[in-house]
Amino acid sequence: MEAWVDVDKMHDCPVLATIQVIGGKWKPRILWRLRDGAATFGELRRIVGVSEKVLQENLLALRRDGVISRTPVKDGDIVYVEYRYTDYGLSLVPVLDAMGNWGMAHAAKERDGEPSAARAPRRRA
Repeated sequence: MEAWVDVDKMHDCPVLATIQVIGGKWKPRILWRLRDGAATFGELRRIVGVSEKVLQENLLALRRDGVISRTPVKDGDIVYVEYRYTDYGLSLVPVLDAMGNWGMAHAAKERDGEPSAARAPRRRA
């Protein structure tokens, strides 16, 4: 059974709770890649374009939050590690999809010369 949080009693915005888990420069890129399925450390490093140390730190944080898992895989004499979403982490995929769709729409607006909210004049109520 799911436990519901009374948002009125939260000290912070619930969006901030999400951003604490998935925010930063590298976590969104890692999570976006894992939408396509499991990946090895080397694949993630190559695709994300980050140092080993920073990737390790971000993967560890995502594991601590229960979003991804780390599984050793033996293929003959070769042993490697795969990272993938946990069942809990899969609940983030629709959130990432929505954020990705919004980001693409926003980038298209910027490309087409439409002012973003940050540059548009504010209206008074």
